[in-house]
Amino acid sequence: MEYWKNGIKTYTQTVLPHPKDTDPIVAASHTGTHCLFYAPAVHKARMRYSQSLQDICDWINERIKMDGIDQFIFDERNWYDIANVVKLNMWVEDIKHQGIVKPMMLYYDGEEKFGINNGESRLRALTCLPEILELESFISTHIKYADNFKHLPFIENFEQFCEICRSPIGTEYLFTTTDQDAPYGIYWYEYNSQKTAPVTPGPVTCRRTLQNYLKQNTDTVFDIDWFNTPVDWNLYLEKHNDDYWS
Repeated sequence: MEYWKNGIKTYTQTVLPHPKDTDPIVAASHTGTHCLFYAPAVHKARMRYSQSLQDICDWINERIKMDGIDQFIFDERNWYDIANVVKLNMWVEDIKHQGIVKPMMLYYDGEEKFGINNGESRLRALTCLPEILELESFISTHIKYADNFKHLPFIENFEQFCEICRSPIGTEYLFTTTDQDAPYGIYWYEYNSQKTAPVTPGPVTCRRTLQNYLKQNTDTVFDIDWFNTPVDWNLYLEKHNDDYWS
């Protein structure tokens, strides 16, 4: 299902708990149909990829070979993955220094492995960091599977959610939820963090910056080692309208 079409709602972390009728975690339960749990350590082998880091390497090498740098950069179909290429190179180095800041948002739908709604790029980055085996995670699922997770903390409200994310009062959160008939309640979440802001340039900035990099490094071959070798992106940085995050 295309749950992204449900739109994004914004919530601000406050000192006082949110009333139930304005609480995103309560809303995502769809009157008790869905539930949310917190797992401090989920082994990465229990998560299913939609696209591995090697898949991205194969894709970008093939596309640049077929289309050339400029056509590759300007093809709108490539924009999401272009941004990920730049950010993944940043994130591998960033994780080495401060670890993974934000919990994953996994979902359980009865399959052997968890699906990933948030954090697959973080999981890809761990291809370069094999020593990191487990990730802090939220697990969204249907109430019929709740007994599978009764050993984990049950997240009832936005206040608990924010405490786990260790975000300061005033932090802005974004949520996209599913619907009553879905196998899980939360499709996507995000929040602004000063810890991750320096390594999350916006999509247009990423495109222009990668184009500058490729023009000066025309023999680049993307592989796991490339992502594991930090690029000094300041040498190629081109902000969109002087805005790093756009």
